[in-house]
Amino acid sequence: MSIYTILPDFFSKVEKEEGVYFSDILFVFTQRGNSFKVTKDKKGEVISIYSSIKENADIIKSWLEMMSFKPSTFEKIDVDISGIDCMETKFVKICKETKGVNKLIVYTRQNIRKFKCENNILTYEGTDITVLDKDDAHIELSKTVNKGDVIINSQVAKDGSQINKSKN
Repeated sequence: MSIYTILPDFFSKVEKEEGVYFSDILFVFTQRGNSFKVTKDKKGEVISIYSSIKENADIIKSWLEMMSFKPSTFEKIDVDISGIDCMETKFVKICKETKGVNKLIVYTRQNIRKFKCENNILTYEGTDITVLDKDDAHIELSKTVNKGDVIINSQVAKDGSQINKSKN
């Protein structure tokens, strides 16, 4: 299972002509049976923050509604972020507290202002966090979504793999 923390800048910065990032990143999390989850804090402040974003509000509202279906694809992280003033730090803190997987999705790494990000890694309180911009997240989430088998001329590609340059 992969768990991701999504920084609010992702929601607010995606432009209308970039809608593929919503369908191919956000809505992947709403698909039941996938192994991807999105973090939220124990008091639900993350949900309130996402709900209050004015840009792309209709898409965010739809996404949050689909994310609320059972079983939930939110992963509740046992951390209280209410005492943290900086928005960026709130989400980095949640990501840091996520056991096993520390991946942060941002619109662009250029929007990370408070932390140093080198080679796509941000270190916070001794924990390395992988920072994925919209394109990295798109590639990572689309790699493992295809789980079907492909059969071409009696050759079988299992678990979403491909058949390339084959002679039969």
